[in-house]
Amino acid sequence: MKRLLLLGAFLIAAWASTLAGTPHAQGCAFSITPDAYEAVQNRGAYLVGLELAGYNQIESNDGYFGTPVVEIGTREDRGIADDPYIPPTLLKAIGWIESALAQAANSVPWGAVGPALISFDCGHGIMQITSGMTSPNGGDGEPSVDQALVATHYLYNIARGAAILAEKWNAAPQVRPIAGTDTDSDPEIVENWYFAVWSYNGFTGPFAAGRANHPLSPDYAVSRSGFSCGPAGDGYGHNYGNYPYQEIVFGCAARPPSVQGEQLWNPINLSLPDLSDSRWAGPLAIGNFTSSDGFARMDMPSPRPYHLDPTGAPGSDVAAFLRGSPALAVSRTQVHGAVNSITISNRGSGILAWQAKAGQSWISLNKQAGVALSADVPCSGACERSARLTITIGSPEQIGWVDIESLTTGEVWRVLVLSGLYDVNCDGATNTIDALLVLQFSAGFITQLPCADRGDVNNDGRIDPIDAAIILQFIAASA
Repeated sequence: MKRLLLLGAFLIAAWASTLAGTPHAQGCAFSITPDAYEAVQNRGAYLVGLELAGYNQIESNDGYFGTPVVEIGTREDRGIADDPYIPPTLLKAIGWIESALAQAANSVPWGAVGPALISFDCGHGIMQITSGMTSPNGGDGEPSVDQALVATHYLYNIARGAAILAEKWNAAPQVRPIAGTDTDSDPEIVENWYFAVWSYNGFTGPFAAGRANHPLSPDYAVSRSGFSCGPAGDGYGHNYGNYPYQEIVFGCAARPPSVQGEQLWNPINLSLPDLSDSRWAGPLAIGNFTSSDGFARMDMPSPRPYHLDPTGAPGSDVAAFLRGSPALAVSRTQVHGAVNSITISNRGSGILAWQAKAGQSWISLNKQAGVALSADVPCSGACERSARLTITIGSPEQIGWVDIESLTTGEVWRVLVLSGLYDVNCDGATNTIDALLVLQFSAGFITQLPCADRGDVNNDGRIDPIDAAIILQFIAASA
């Protein structure tokens, strides 16, 4: 079933980057849009993934996907929290605001595989990861393993989004203000993430050329109701353009969306800074944002009343189950035709994220990255568990290769590309017709071969039935 989610809200131009059907941007990490798996419509897998990310349980020791240590304390006395932590409900609200919790494009049915979600400004997937995704950084003009994981695998997209939010938190006090000066900037207090959430969308001020996220910007009504991700007519605002980003996220956390008649998470009625109270209105004054030392002046107490997120950590085995144990399999290890199709499958469990790279410039591929699903991953009727990669050969009489890598295990299968080998009729492919022509030539039924130099397969100086037999064996081995 095609998804129909909040279409009216997503038509707002200021939020075009969150559109699930936005055309692929030129100049992003991928020159060809990769494929991604879109989980089932209730978002259960994504919500659990966001809870895992809140407790740094996806790839805790990875420098890119693991959540960094989270700083605590005042500006003058900064320390480190015992464990990296981000309130999971906050991550859920960000994921909904960024993409309506979707990893693939709007055209992809729930529980199926198709083009990954990439916005016009290179935002990728559920958390709309833009940082590090605007150009390929894997060498030779190809995307890196990290970039491919962000685009194709929802767990790694979520993990990277959580890591970025923690980096925004840790930008204080050097280049960001501190929220929670009276609560030791405790990260377990959800309201203390106010400036980090603001920064996730851009720490823009009241006179920004694009979107302003300052709560006192003249772009926004002085007196405004809270934002809601709930149903229209619930008494709250639903227009993204009427609120700064952090108010949208906090409002969504307090008033969650519903899918299939169920709220996606338990609401937390988060407090925003009281702009009528000098304890918050003073630090958030526009003059502080624009002054040279405004970061220190913007430090503020935790908005009242403040809240803790009651969402507990998932069990220790949940992340391992969602990651699975993928095992790469490739249907062919040799190709020789002008256009060749191979199947990439997952013999293990979970989602296998893969990347393909051609070893030579005369070899072209129709995909740079994608996924293959094991039998235990929910897959709708329109879903194809295995991926198909097309290898096109653009130069005759060459030997090359294509490497296909499992992004989480590092396993690599090399497909040899034998261009023009034994292609005696010069049609760009080696097949049974070439073997038949060799037999006809050796029997005298025809007097010449268009590419006779490719007919002496065993290099014995003759073109005879032995060469035809070797060509047939080659074709059988490459099938």
